[in-house]
Amino acid sequence: MFISIFILLLLAAVIGAVFGSFANVVAIRTHDESSLWGRSHCMECKIPLKARHLVPIASYLIQRGKCAQCGKHIHIQYPLVEVAGALIAIIAVARHIPLQGQWQWIAFEFLFGMALLIFVVMDARWMELPVEMMVGAGVVFSLWNMLLRVSSGESVAVVAWSHAVGFSVATMFFLLQWMVSRKRWIGSGDVWLGAILGGILGWPSVGMAVYFAYIFGGTAAIVLLISGRLKPGTRVPFAPALAAGAIAAVWWTPWLMAWLAYAFA
Repeated sequence: MFISIFILLLLAAVIGAVFGSFANVVAIRTHDESSLWGRSHCMECKIPLKARHLVPIASYLIQRGKCAQCGKHIHIQYPLVEVAGALIAIIAVARHIPLQGQWQWIAFEFLFGMALLIFVVMDARWMELPVEMMVGAGVVFSLWNMLLRVSSGESVAVVAWSHAVGFSVATMFFLLQWMVSRKRWIGSGDVWLGAILGGILGWPSVGMAVYFAYIFGGTAAIVLLISGRLKPGTRVPFAPALAAGAIAAVWWTPWLMAWLAYAFA
């Protein structure tokens, strides 16, 4: 039993790392406005990479973080995103063991995490969020989550109301911050992402996501300020905190709601 679970999680890690590598490609080429279908190449010397240079995580370690062609350092983003993809896949599978009838939920959680990973990379590295891509992902994952909830026994009316309320509350919450602060607290991309997460997660999950996002984001900001890596007044990307909050909401909302129902019964 232990060996079979270990092999399953190892396979999940490999698949997650591969998808993480693809998330890197999507993020970079969306930023550069280039085609997704061309061969991968070194960002410094532009020489096309061979298959052995593209093995997720392993190639970076073997090459000691340098391009095999020109010797220039490879951006740390590449292995970090691949590791993040592997971890998302491992957790998505581990959460649903035993797996009978759970593959649809695993696929949803994993691919949702991969989409968020792309947005995190773009916001953290270039302070930009691709609105068209986010809207497309929002439509797909909203419908997917609603179908999963209905197939799990929830009524269509309850599910539809949950997602409508989630979208409305998240949109107004972030839009109000954007307007009151005159774009100083959050950017327009954060408003779009928050609204889209409201549509995907529904209510009350998006409320939990926002709560976790401010806990994670605030903690990170305090640590960076104390360490001197962040100066007061400097704008920081908020998409990483929103993404972490959304993932935490997917993982923990059912248990938190059960605990609240018990505590206030």
